[in-house]
Amino acid sequence: MHYQIRYPTQFAIQTLAKRFDLPNTPTMQDWEYIVADSNRINEFLKAYIEEPLTEDEKFVLMEILIQSFDDSDRNLAQDIDWQCLLKLLENNMELHATTICYWACGNTAYDLCWRVTPYLRQIRIQNHLKTIE
Repeated sequence: MHYQIRYPTQFAIQTLAKRFDLPNTPTMQDWEYIVADSNRINEFLKAYIEEPLTEDEKFVLMEILIQSFDDSDRNLAQDIDWQCLLKLLENNMELHATTICYWACGNTAYDLCWRVTPYLRQIRIQNHLKTIE
């Protein structure tokens, strides 16, 4: 399956920064990774599931969530919240295709960029997922 590449929007960043009281300055590059916080995973996940968010906000919040999990000391293989996040990715493939492909990071077991990579790679491979310009 092929999907368009998606990028965080400034409006979604501003909205999420305000909603979660996160820093947001013009000099912050890769905002969604900088503001990730493993101590706030439950708060972010609950908001993703329960709050009325736009697609752009959900896209950016998912990036924050994945970075937060990657930064955490949680045992991902046994973490219920992580399993929930993976289901959200699979159930919202069109929205998160860019995210899945980014975090999947390459094609071989030797190209493991992050500890979340094997999980995202499995989703990408199982769904024959590709993004296009």
